[in-house]
Amino acid sequence: MSQNIVVSLSDQSYRRIKRWAEKRDQDMGDAIAEFLAQNLPDEGGLGVPPATVDPDVAEEKAAYLHLYPQLKAQYAGQYVAIHGGQLVDHDTDYGALFERIDDRFPDRFVWLTRVEDEPIDTLNFRSPRFVEDEA
Repeated sequence: MSQNIVVSLSDQSYRRIKRWAEKRDQDMGDAIAEFLAQNLPDEGGLGVPPATVDPDVAEEKAAYLHLYPQLKAQYAGQYVAIHGGQLVDHDTDYGALFERIDDRFPDRFVWLTRVEDEPIDTLNFRSPRFVEDEA
């Protein structure tokens, strides 16, 4: 069984699809239907795609966790910048540190964080529940 739908397209999209369908010797509707059938994920894949781990972020996080005991002893309460697996700067003022790091490492990932009692904050999420009033 098939369904007919009406879709509004910009003039540019219409022309692109028309040229694409003509090159395939297909009716526009058939070309679009075939394209969607081949490129849409199946029903199991319609969710949010899994997050990918950025290797630069993972590397700097691992370095920070490795350096944490030393950082806590020397820089507790300060902001630190980790790049290339090493401490590259620190400051009590996040804005000032950010500016220096942005100047030194433009377009590169640098782990910036405040050295707290725990290396990574624990996030707690409440789970509210609604109960129907039985009265």
